[in-house]
Amino acid sequence: MNSLEHRLQIGLSTSLLLLFILLWFVGQQSMDDLTHEFVGSRLDHDIESLLTALEVNSETISLKKGKMPTVYQQPFSGHYFVIAVNNITTLHSRSLWDHSLAMPKLNPGERILNITDGPRNQKLLQISMAFNKEGLNISIALAEDLSAINIQKIKFKKYFLILSSIGLILLLVLQSVILRLSFKRLEPVLSDIKHLEEGELVKLSENVPSEVLPLVREVNHLLILLEKRLERSRNALGNLSHALKSPLNLLFQYLYGYSDKPDEKSHSNLIKAKKQVERINQLINRELKRARLAGKGGSTQRFNAVQEVPELIGVVKKIYSHRELIINTQIDKTMTTFGDREDMLELIGNLLDNACKWANHTINLIISREINNSDIVPDKINIIIEDDGQSIKKEQLASLIHRGSRLDESVDGHGLGLSIINDIVKLYAGTIDFKDSSSLGGLQVNITIDIK
Repeated sequence: MNSLEHRLQIGLSTSLLLLFILLWFVGQQSMDDLTHEFVGSRLDHDIESLLTALEVNSETISLKKGKMPTVYQQPFSGHYFVIAVNNITTLHSRSLWDHSLAMPKLNPGERILNITDGPRNQKLLQISMAFNKEGLNISIALAEDLSAINIQKIKFKKYFLILSSIGLILLLVLQSVILRLSFKRLEPVLSDIKHLEEGELVKLSENVPSEVLPLVREVNHLLILLEKRLERSRNALGNLSHALKSPLNLLFQYLYGYSDKPDEKSHSNLIKAKKQVERINQLINRELKRARLAGKGGSTQRFNAVQEVPELIGVVKKIYSHRELIINTQIDKTMTTFGDREDMLELIGNLLDNACKWANHTINLIISREINNSDIVPDKINIIIEDDGQSIKKEQLASLIHRGSRLDESVDGHGLGLSIINDIVKLYAGTIDFKDSSSLGGLQVNITIDIK
């Protein structure tokens, strides 16, 4: 039952079946009403004819000869009448023979239509009406046998049931074919996924039905995120390998040049080797610190600034627990989740790490949302981080921005993590700007990204 096609078939089949059942009951009720109205209209005319043919003498009544159709003279013909004066049966048709019709008590002007039993188990449609003629309360009940009409109704019901069943089966078959053809349009997506797995494609084709287009776009966006993340990981590993290569080579040279005899050269080599070991330890700690800043969680999680930033600040404060830093935050409480969690943690984590490295005492972090009421222009997130470290000259600032696009991982300082920051900002079609902080005096980093 996990098949969407099967669920749709069951749902649509059930809907069609309920629709046909409803049509069946409505059709039967409409047919009965139409029959009763048609026969009742004819009986109303016969009642008027009977009333016209009545002769009233004192308190007695009689029918004029030759005024009634012969059908009312034939025994059990299926057409019957009863006439009562002051609710006492006085006349009845010869067709009733020794039977009679139930005559309800009526006031002049009243009319009752009902189904009743007649002679020889006939089903009769009976109309009873009351009149005031020459001071007498005259009630007339006139009935007609519905047997012939009921036989035709049964035939109609049988044919309707057969045709409805055939129509329902044809509709179910047609529905199944339409569903299969509709879902067949999803087969190219499966083919693209296989080609993607084999490395023949880099993203899924968006030539798909509009219902699954948002899903395909989200998958393509996820593929871009994974590709960028893989590229950053490769760059980080390359930078780390390149940074470790030189101190390791020097370390090997110093150790191979070491002599068991304590002399001045051997002592100098040990000191130099110790420095290179410290350098290697520093590089490894830096990468471990970056991993801690990235946090945990799946790659598809969205970033919740209100919840995640305080936890991230806690991690940063543990890393720089030897310094008494104050990190002030200002986050829009109404902000919804945005971006990829790992990307945002790495972006803000590197910004905080860089600010903590250079700040004297205070760091400010502001995250706000810029809403654009447009379907074309996406909403934006503004991230501002500033510290009270040393101010930067304009020429140094320009150089810093240049290094931000090409990271030199071997140098600590403002350049640490700026290539990663720049890559993430580009991934979210954003901008990054460096300037002096007007409030704290150190570096201020302004980042604007589109909400993905």
